[in-house]
Amino acid sequence: MTSLIADYIEEPDLVFGNKKEEKDPRVGLKYLGPYFYPDESGPSPPQVKVGIVSDGVTTTLTKRFIESLKDPIRSQSEITNRWLYPDFPGFNLNTHIKCEFALSDNWNATLNEVDVKHAADIDQVNERIAAAVNLYTAAVQRISDEDDKPHVIVCALPPLIEERCGISRWTRGAKTLQFSDLEELAAQMAKENQSLLEEWFPAEAELARETPQRDLDFHNALKGKTMKFHIPVQLLLSSTMRGFSEWGNQRGRGVQEPATVAWNFGTAVYYKANGKPWRLAKLRQDTCFVGVSFYRNLRNPDRDIETSMAQVFTHNGEGIVLRGRDVVKDRAKWESHLSSSQALELMTDALKKYQDKAGHDTARVVVHKTSFFSEEEKTGFDEAIGSRARDYVTIHRDNDIRFLRTGNYPALRGTMVYLTDQKCVLYTSGYIPRVRTYPGSRVPEPLLITHQGDSELKEVCKEIMGLTKLNWNTTAFATVLPITLEFSRKVGKILSELEEETPPESHYRFYM
Repeated sequence: MTSLIADYIEEPDLVFGNKKEEKDPRVGLKYLGPYFYPDESGPSPPQVKVGIVSDGVTTTLTKRFIESLKDPIRSQSEITNRWLYPDFPGFNLNTHIKCEFALSDNWNATLNEVDVKHAADIDQVNERIAAAVNLYTAAVQRISDEDDKPHVIVCALPPLIEERCGISRWTRGAKTLQFSDLEELAAQMAKENQSLLEEWFPAEAELARETPQRDLDFHNALKGKTMKFHIPVQLLLSSTMRGFSEWGNQRGRGVQEPATVAWNFGTAVYYKANGKPWRLAKLRQDTCFVGVSFYRNLRNPDRDIETSMAQVFTHNGEGIVLRGRDVVKDRAKWESHLSSSQALELMTDALKKYQDKAGHDTARVVVHKTSFFSEEEKTGFDEAIGSRARDYVTIHRDNDIRFLRTGNYPALRGTMVYLTDQKCVLYTSGYIPRVRTYPGSRVPEPLLITHQGDSELKEVCKEIMGLTKLNWNTTAFATVLPITLEFSRKVGKILSELEEETPPESHYRFYM
């Protein structure tokens, strides 16, 4: 009988105001305030200028919602775990957060009710989404053209847009475009590097005339189309605001209690305004973390083509998004891999971006993937990394391995079980002593970690645990995947909606 060795990784600490540490994001923000050093003037920014795009009625509702975030909101302790859901302190200058949300009609753009109804009444779902997105995009552009710009623009969806263009029965099938024969032909010719197609058969002009503008997903398309205006946007649903203000009468599936809504919205907007909610403690300052993944461009009829992407993070959690080259998917293994030259190019670009952001070169590179590293990928990465230390880490979420412990709760978050010297399972979800519960509804699935490189396996897992706490789009205690991979699918979908001529923003706040 084979005996396995188990280990435990202590919950990583986060750094908040005045270098003080706490394990829980919400508790840290409430009692210590956002991250800053004592020699700095204070948390930045002390004021977040918020613009609003919506129709008249929903703009009024949005103003009331944002104004209400100035005051404390008590967690609904009779139905929630107060350790898991602490009270919201309010975003104002008198709390430890020391930041307030500022509103002004100069930063707003109102949508015409007739235009909203016209867009929502379009029969074809992808054309309907595109029309609604274009209304918001034009409004964001009007705001961005002004000299006095907001830090963040809240795009609030009226009930009609939310129902007809959001996730509902009205948008079923929207994310699967139906391509014409001409589009299929153009894709096939491009795949075969046929440069004569446009010279003798102007496919692009024909496609522009025959194919109306179509978007697949309202959220992703809006993020992609407004990226060129360099102001982050935050989507807000009417149903969220109604559930917030009428929570006592609106309890039900999908309705979060008000304190949770306030925590998540407030922190996300603060981060998008270039605020630093928290940083990781005890993470090596000489390390560049790179998450490599692939996404399928849903606008491309060729399902064998995927695009590579890198998400680069510094030791303090500053995130950078890079779009790489197209690759052909291996249908036998159902995986995509970079060629050695593509891997070299992507990693070289990633290390340059890291140096620009961090202000210094890195001595160590950690690469995360959800698939195994091919020999060609390692060859290209090795060449780019040069003499620096390196760790190649494959992180599989879908696996059949489970471990149980005695008692009423699952394995502890941080439990690590060695399978070999280079392979282990790691519980990034599970029972969390700090919040006195397991915040999940199903048996937690551990990550399967496979490692090759210069560091100890436990050190690599400690870093993964820390990187699960850098999701500033929510104040949840932690995510399952590290931030290097957690948003890869969502970022890929936004890049898929990005207009061809628009270079992607590199800062992570435009994707969250």
